[in-house]
Amino acid sequence: MKALSAATHIPNAYRAGMYLGEQLRSIQPEVVFLFSSIDYSDNNDILMGLNDGLENPNCLIIGNSGDGFYETQGIGEYGASALALNSEGKVQWQLKIGHQVKEYPQQATRQALDQHQQASLIFMVSDFHADASLIEQVLEHEVTTPVVGGLAADDQQWHGCALYHNQQMLNDCIVALHAIGDINFSVHIENSIPPIGQAGQINASCSNRIDTIDQLDAMRFIEKQTGKPILRSDRGSISLTILDSQQQLKRLRSIKSDIGENANSVFMYGGIPQGQHIQVCIAQPEQLVEEVYRLAQQAQQQNNTPIAAIVVSCAGRKSLLGAQLNHEIQAIEKHFKRLPMIGFPSLGEIGPLKNKDGKNINLFHNMTYVLLLINS
Repeated sequence: MKALSAATHIPNAYRAGMYLGEQLRSIQPEVVFLFSSIDYSDNNDILMGLNDGLENPNCLIIGNSGDGFYETQGIGEYGASALALNSEGKVQWQLKIGHQVKEYPQQATRQALDQHQQASLIFMVSDFHADASLIEQVLEHEVTTPVVGGLAADDQQWHGCALYHNQQMLNDCIVALHAIGDINFSVHIENSIPPIGQAGQINASCSNRIDTIDQLDAMRFIEKQTGKPILRSDRGSISLTILDSQQQLKRLRSIKSDIGENANSVFMYGGIPQGQHIQVCIAQPEQLVEEVYRLAQQAQQQNNTPIAAIVVSCAGRKSLLGAQLNHEIQAIEKHFKRLPMIGFPSLGEIGPLKNKDGKNINLFHNMTYVLLLINS
């Protein structure tokens, strides 16, 4: 397996794509991952430029816009990064699309993950307007292949996003890359933010809105646990952890800046159904920095020869960390020198966790850092 990564801040979309393609074409890639800021989303010029720069019409392209992008050299607010892979024929790559994910998230997920049993690994990205909890239902209960990815973003404009599928720039869909064959990889996930206060049961909820917890308005319950009112500036930093005593899995749902009717309900980046037990979590910058270095160290101990990395990290972490966001790249660089790496801050992360029986369960997360290592 060969890998190369590159980044650009060139304003012109076509020239940015051309530059990336020229930097990556030496390994004759079979597939390229492309992550960008939303600035190139007016048309498919960046894809046309990338294709022309690669000089390889058979190369598959998958990716999306994010809240900026990551690359080995650091964090970018404007521009794009790309990662090229060449398995030298050991892996067969297939791109699939699930359409109308906003209206039919479960159906779109099934379309994109059709015949998932054939794949060893799937990388999946989705339009952020979809109800991620319904996507998760399919991932958790119907898909056994490890799935890694996230929800596209648009630099916190909350308007629209871009999904990349070969020469097409799309929205309202899911794009999934199926890796079929001999691909050696590992997935590492950190969402160790500790809970505070008392656990509560959700009494009333609809889609991504929570109305009451323990017979209290959801807003009042959370304020009772945190000891302070919820502000719009708390977006991302306050989360709910879903308590799953049966599977012993931890997943977080972050509170959006939207405030429900009469400021009594709260909206989440993914719904939590009635009857679930939750606990409030408040993220602190020092905790987020510590956990990425811990994750990188653990990954180094478990992996012998990674040749590439993809990071999907919550945009809420970016908002909270500010200038310290570079640690999410520096931690990997510290333990894996000169590793080709790209990634993006997302509006929701996808990755498998092991349940109490050691089985991988694909889940949707918030305030979570997902690291996919591709090994030689």
